[in-house]
Order: sequence, then structure tokens, then C-alpha cells
Amino acid sequence: MRLKGRPPRPPRLEAPGSRRPRGGSFLPAGALPLLAALALPSPLHCDGGTLRVANVPMGAYRVNIFTDPTPITPDTIDVSVLATFERGRGVATGLEVMVAARRTEGPGGWIRHPATREQATDPRYYSAKFSLGSVGDWQVVVTLKGPEGEGEVTFQVQVRRPGPFSNPVLILAAALLPLLLVGWWLRAGSRPPGPASEAPLRDPGQGR
Repeated sequence: MRLKGRPPRPPRLEAPGSRRPRGGSFLPAGALPLLAALALPSPLHCDGGTLRVANVPMGAYRVNIFTDPTPITPDTIDVSVLATFERGRGVATGLEVMVAARRTEGPGGWIRHPATREQATDPRYYSAKFSLGSVGDWQVVVTLKGPEGEGEVTFQVQVRRPGPFSNPVLILAAALLPLLLVGWWLRAGSRPPGPASEAPLRDPGQGR
């Protein structure tokens, strides 16, 4: 007797929850916050930054000075001054603050700019934003005058040309790339194997 047709294949059993959703993203969960950060505009300047002078007494004032960005580029520098009263009397107001800078080597005179609250993002600070114009070592002098004291402080900064990773968006993109590669590898390794080839059924009586 010859067999006709092919017997039906038994249904494939799968454990509950073993199916993977189709069309899902291969991005790992940690990549989503980085993608959101890449979409947000990054501020060019902000009060604060790198601390250059910490708690220097000038009369009744205690002065802290910050610079931004880090590293400092020839196109822009933000010098922010935070003056507080001693003994916890709060933030000092009504001050005259002047920022002067010059190169430690080579030609060039002083560059002077007043630091004001109008230039600051945070109203507690006095800020001066200007351009130094060239790379190298620079000397910065901050002079402060107020009803309860005055003083002067000097510090040095190094000015560099911006590198490829001075942009925070590029830094986030470099951090995101390994996550994308890991997500692609995990998705490629979890794909189900293709259907196995089946040999045709033979008649038990055939070939005898």
C-alpha cells in the first residue's frame, strides 16, 4: 500500500512569554537617556565652571572665582565672581568688579572688562564674558571694590584650541555608539533559526 500525501506536522509548542515582539527597537534601555540628551540644546556658558580662586578674604567679603568653558578657548571666556559676607551674612551686592587679562609671554597688552550681574545667568554672580583671541598661558587679575572692603587676586589659565571632543554632543555620541553595537549584537544573536529542511516520506514498500 502506498502512502498518499504527507501527514500533518504537529503544532510547535512554545513556552509562555518566549515569543519576541516583532518590529521592536534593538536599542538598549540605557541608550534612551543619551538620545534624549543629544536632542537637547547644550548651554554655551553658565555661571560657575572651574574653580580658580576659593574663599579669598577681601575686607568683609569672601571671594570665589570660576572660569568657563573647560578648557578655555581663544574665542570665549566667562569669568564669574561669587562674593559672600563672612559669618554667613549672605551674598554681597553693590560691588565693582573688574577683570583684566594678558598673555604671560609675547606681545600684547591688557584686556579689561567689567564683571556685572547683568551678564550673569545666576543673579548671585558677577560675570565678564569676552574673547582672549590667542592660545597660550594667560594671567587673569580680578579686582573687587565694595563698601566693606576691596582687594585683588591673580591666577593663570591655559588657552587651547577646541578639540573634537570639546563638544558635549560629540562626547554623548561617542558614549552611545558602544550601546548601539551591543544592542545590534544582542538582537542578531536572538533571532530564531530558519525552518529545517524535511526529507520526503518514502513508501515502506518502495524499493523492495
